[in-house]
Amino acid sequence: MRWIPAGILGAIILAAALFAIIGGPRLAAPPGPAATDQVTDLNWSVFTEEGLAYIDDARTPRIDLSNPPIEAAPLGLPVTGDLTVGPHPTLLDYRLVLIASEDQANGALFVTPGFTLSTRDGRIVSLRIEERGGRDFRQTYLLVAERSADYGFTPPASSRLAAAISEARTAGSPVTVRSDRGTSAGMGIMAEITCFGAGVCTVSYIVTPAVG
Repeated sequence: MRWIPAGILGAIILAAALFAIIGGPRLAAPPGPAATDQVTDLNWSVFTEEGLAYIDDARTPRIDLSNPPIEAAPLGLPVTGDLTVGPHPTLLDYRLVLIASEDQANGALFVTPGFTLSTRDGRIVSLRIEERGGRDFRQTYLLVAERSADYGFTPPASSRLAAAISEARTAGSPVTVRSDRGTSAGMGIMAEITCFGAGVCTVSYIVTPAVG
């Protein structure tokens, strides 16, 4: 065993400590504050080229739906059209925050691989938010039932999901089942379940802002 002189050992320890203080946080820290062209004045997300770059950096898009109708232009969205965010280049999920009202703690957080904003006549009319991956019949039913408690919709009956899988198998094409529209989060949220003949279903949520 060779001994390291005390002076050299001290220098090594000091260098390691400095890296932990200076370099470590740089490796672990989230993206810094957004530039003024990457968010609105109130720090809500925008969907311009610069805004989308920041969304991909931070993965925490935030949309204020509390004062409908929600105009498309200030958010960098088209007058009429669809804009999809995701999948992320790293395949990580986004944490999408939707605020439904200014004076109450209403809103929702979605952990999602991607979402689509739809605009018509200069206003946001809906968001489609995806759950990650496919699930079998039982997993799908339990997931939608669990989400219904948060979002206020009534989940489709298990018999309807089973029928959708059978119909998809017979038809050779997907069959879609929808819940009713829940409003307990301060905005309209509906579950949409697409079932395939192989017995797998995917789940997404259709969010509609309140009517101003």
